[in-house]
Amino acid sequence: MAPIITFLVIALSGAVAWAGEFPDLLGPYLGQRPPQAGVEVFAPGILKPARGFHSSVVFNSAGDEACWTEMAKGRTFCSKSIDGRWTHPEILPFDPEFGVREPMFAQGDRRLYYLAPPPPENDPANRERIWYVERTASGWSAPRVADDVVTAHPTHWQFSFTSAGDLYFTSEIDGVRGKQDIYVARWRDGSFTVPESVGDHVNSDLRDFCPFIAPDESYLIFSRSVPEERGRSDLFISFRDADGKWTQAVNMGDTVNSLHNETSPVVTPDGLYLFFLRVSGEVNDVYWTKADIIDALRR
Repeated sequence: MAPIITFLVIALSGAVAWAGEFPDLLGPYLGQRPPQAGVEVFAPGILKPARGFHSSVVFNSAGDEACWTEMAKGRTFCSKSIDGRWTHPEILPFDPEFGVREPMFAQGDRRLYYLAPPPPENDPANRERIWYVERTASGWSAPRVADDVVTAHPTHWQFSFTSAGDLYFTSEIDGVRGKQDIYVARWRDGSFTVPESVGDHVNSDLRDFCPFIAPDESYLIFSRSVPEERGRSDLFISFRDADGKWTQAVNMGDTVNSLHNETSPVVTPDGLYLFFLRVSGEVNDVYWTKADIIDALRR
């Protein structure tokens, strides 16, 4: 187990607040009307960081906590629903110097994992690593870096977890195809196993990154660079077949993909909605759509 980096335990209520205006929001999904058809911008005019987003909005399993990362300084904001009303967003305070990026709830919401670049004591290289904090009676614990077998892999951008705690992430370790591949580290007896590639039906000679794994591991959504579109990224999906193997990944189509970059796919814990980022020099917003598109693509 890697050493614990010394931080103060800071409750969410002690963090720095969202700088912009924030309206009185009531109801699920930050009080937003669910998308009716196709894809829609999530919370337009409300969640609007000056330089856009670096993660989708992620919700805990109860749907009463929401977190997202803005592009500038990698700051992650969180809001809670208390008696149905969403609180003013506050910055997660775990690493005020380097920022906290790409939050993801796991372990039954007992942990919050994220990316941050500070080097731990046993690895001085300055690069992003997966960290986590644990829920305590007084807020979040001090940050810990993930197991050495995971942090041995240079990584970037979103990762995700199955309900059993298995970790899917982007690996940039020497030898991966296309400079980025998707790997899985199994959660066994309180620690992660040595990560393994998810295989050639998902990984390609292109950049494959930003995985979202279904809680039951029945499908995997991820971003892939598309050379015929000058390297922009589309969302792809692969399903588990009857033998437990991944099917050949397919493009999710024009319902979600565009001439911009689509990244950071996340399906809400209730399975109802797919969130993702649409990013380019022209747009940078969180979008959402009904998740029934997943079943429509299932072979």
